[in-house]
Order: sequence, then C-alpha cells, then structure tokens
Amino acid sequence: MDGKSKELVERYLKFCSGLSETTIANYKSTMNIFLNYYEDDDVSFENLTIEDIIEFFEVYEASRNTKIYRLRSLNRFYYWANKHKHIIGNPVKSFLNTLKPDKKERDYLTQRQSGDLLRSIIDINFYIFTMFFIKTGVRVSEFQNILLDDVDFTEKTIFIRGGKGRKDRYVFFDSEMGINLKRWLRERDILKPKAPNLFLNRRGKAIGKSSITHYIRYLNDVYGNKINKRITPHILRHTFATTCVDKGMDLRTLQDILGHEDIKTTSIYLHKNKESLKREYLRVMGR
Repeated sequence: MDGKSKELVERYLKFCSGLSETTIANYKSTMNIFLNYYEDDDVSFENLTIEDIIEFFEVYEASRNTKIYRLRSLNRFYYWANKHKHIIGNPVKSFLNTLKPDKKERDYLTQRQSGDLLRSIIDINFYIFTMFFIKTGVRVSEFQNILLDDVDFTEKTIFIRGGKGRKDRYVFFDSEMGINLKRWLRERDILKPKAPNLFLNRRGKAIGKSSITHYIRYLNDVYGNKINKRITPHILRHTFATTCVDKGMDLRTLQDILGHEDIKTTSIYLHKNKESLKREYLRVMGR
C-alpha cells in the first residue's frame, strides 16, 4: 500500500473519532488488516479492483461472517472516501451485495440453565452482575457506563446513556433485581467508591475491561462446566431476549429495550428453542 492510502486511513479514522471507542477500534483493526494484506503490493485504495477484493475474501483466513464484516467496514471507508471526493469508485460494494452471512442460532441459556447458574454462584458481586445481565439485557459497555444516579428504584428503571449508535434509552428491572441492586449498593459502599458508576471493581473504581475479563474467566472456569455452556455477557443478553420472546413480548417493545436500530436484528430472537417447541407440541397433542 502506498503512503497516500495510509494517510487516507488516518484521515478516515480521525473523521470517525466521534463514534464509540469499540466502533473506532473495530474500524481501525479492519483498515490495518487491509493495509497489512496489501503491504508488499504496488496498489492503493484508489486502484484496488473487485478482483483484488474477491481474492482477499478467498485467501484471508477467517470465518465467512468475519470476512463479510471486514468487507462491510471497508465499504464504509469507501463510502466516506467517495463522498469527500478522495477516491472515485468502490470495488467492494457490488461484490459485498452478493454475499450472505451464514445463519446461526444465537447462543443462549435456557431458563433452567440460568437458574442453575445463579444458584451456583457464591461470590455476591458476580452473582449480582450475572443476574443484572440476564434481567436487563444490557451490553457490556452499557453495564460499565451506568451511573448511580441513572437508577430509579421507584420507577424500576435504569437510564442507558449513549448506547450503541449513541442512542439513549431506558431498561427496566423487576422486584427481585431491585432487592439485589440494593444489596449491591451496600457492598458498593464498603468499597469506598472513587467513581460515580453504579458497578465498581474491588478497588472502588469504575469497572474496566480487565475486570470484565476476570469476571468472564471466573464464571467459565468455576461454573461453566456445571451448566455445560460457555458464558459471556453477550450470551446473557441473548438469554434475556430469548426469554422475553418466549414469554410473549412483542418485537417492537423488545427492539426498544435492547436498543436495536433495525427490527430485523431483533427478529433473530423469534427462533423456537427446544423447550418452547416441546411445550407447543404437548399443548396441541396432549401428554
């Protein structure tokens, strides 16, 4: 890749600086992949062809869905470059339109697995964190950014500021979660809080990536084998969404609670799990 291409990437990433840290990191990672892939070639983003893009897709070692994700990110770069007249043309778009991601069911915990997991967790902090993910469906970044003042125990609401796409929204909690949140506040006071965030690490500071990593590793090492399932905050979010659909929540409501921009994303949770299929069968056919 020539110097102009590298300079253009820097300008693009600077343009994206108003987006979330996670989004910027993903865009930067994608652009570095393409810069490195074509590092020894006498090419630039200006003269890449559709054949070059197809070759990348066939050669680059990653899952089909990951490669499609990378091309989508590159397509955004070309959209920006075209709009600002840095580059004419886009070799990605037409090929990307022919690709469909592999369909796979969202992984989630059944109600029994969720119950078994919560009953198994001895550490009070991790117990409350896990229940919070299962009961609210928040993303990790949202979990980290919730402030103490965002929680309204009277209305049983939590204000989520600057979620994905920089959109604010509310999530809700039931009486059981409310009791455990008040329980957490007593634990939180013991930590001598040094930050306004609702959830803190053991040093009283806002929970960072290392604390989340430790939490996930702990859950999987100690409890994952007990329910025979991998555990991540994203799977707990899927668990929340699947439970809501299974209990009859309409998709529009779930879309707002999850903070999805497109209802097509939410409709993925319409999959029928084994338990609901069996329940429907027994309702129709009898025992």
